[in-house]
Amino acid sequence: MSKHNKSSSSDESWQKLALPYDDFDILLTDINEQDLIDLGRNNEVEHLAPGTFCSPPFPVSGRIHGRNIRYMVPLVCQRAGKPNSKTINVWFLVGTGSPFTCLSVKSLEALLGSGNATQGFYDLALQVCFLLYVEFTD
Repeated sequence: MSKHNKSSSSDESWQKLALPYDDFDILLTDINEQDLIDLGRNNEVEHLAPGTFCSPPFPVSGRIHGRNIRYMVPLVCQRAGKPNSKTINVWFLVGTGSPFTCLSVKSLEALLGSGNATQGFYDLALQVCFLLYVEFTD
């Protein structure tokens, strides 16, 4: 096994395999903020509305959306380590090959407050779900 394929939970060697964020580029022209609002309204889990972490956190009911067959799921989000901060529902595109999870400025501002979202990395608590348990319907 080559050195770059070895990883351990005690080191940070996995970071050497990750794509740097500045090299990650994706443009989704078929999903916009209005689509997220419509998904939430149509599926009774409103985008950016107050949410609650439930137990167990799965299954999560998702939806197949649009002409490009996008797999979408609503997950509960909150600022990590801040149990008194807002907890909201955010609709996510399931991208199993994506090295990053990105949020829109509007979603970040719903969590952090208007004008507080800047480019960078944020520690967020997300509802845990496993793709195996996500139920998609169209």
